[in-house]
Amino acid sequence: MNCMPIAVAALLLLVLSRAQSTLTVTTVNNLQPIKKGLTMQATVWPSYESNWAGRISCNNCNPFEGDTPCNRTLPLLCISSPKSIVRPYYNIATQFTPFQFLDGGYYDGWSGAFIQATLPVQGSAITSYKVGDALCKGYFGNNSNFATFDSGYYMPFMNQPPIKAWSLWNWALVSRGQWNFWGYFDHHYRGRAWVWVNGQPYGNCGN
Repeated sequence: MNCMPIAVAALLLLVLSRAQSTLTVTTVNNLQPIKKGLTMQATVWPSYESNWAGRISCNNCNPFEGDTPCNRTLPLLCISSPKSIVRPYYNIATQFTPFQFLDGGYYDGWSGAFIQATLPVQGSAITSYKVGDALCKGYFGNNSNFATFDSGYYMPFMNQPPIKAWSLWNWALVSRGQWNFWGYFDHHYRGRAWVWVNGQPYGNCGN
């Protein structure tokens, strides 16, 4: 009985098996995690009840690891003339919270600004805050800034009597809040938009 063909076939199977194994390992090693950036979205639109202020919200965002792949194309949120307008009255979601910041105002700060949106930009093009900020200034002028996760400001227990709005709003007494912020809308965009987060190295498309 001639065993040569069987031996050759076995050798070929062994070679193919090793080649496939090497290809699989190389493919797995070449896979890179998908980079994500932070986005936020308008959830309360200006109305008579909110004195024509609108709310930009986290709405399932992730400031720690990003929430939207950087190959997506979305507008940037821009804040024009921040801290230039006193807070009108708007009803915040909760007065007191069980979280680290008991004051609900922390989660519903006032930007004191007009909120605008650029045309869509691929997230990977926003390589730094400076790049995004330059885009906002190019669209809306030098008084416009790239919106950040902490673009809202609050006064201590600002919805407790006397309500800290209109003449009782004092910019000298504010602190930065996070997660949501209010302002006057100068856009009609209803989807998610790129926002920058400071102090979180994995939360943005850029560094």
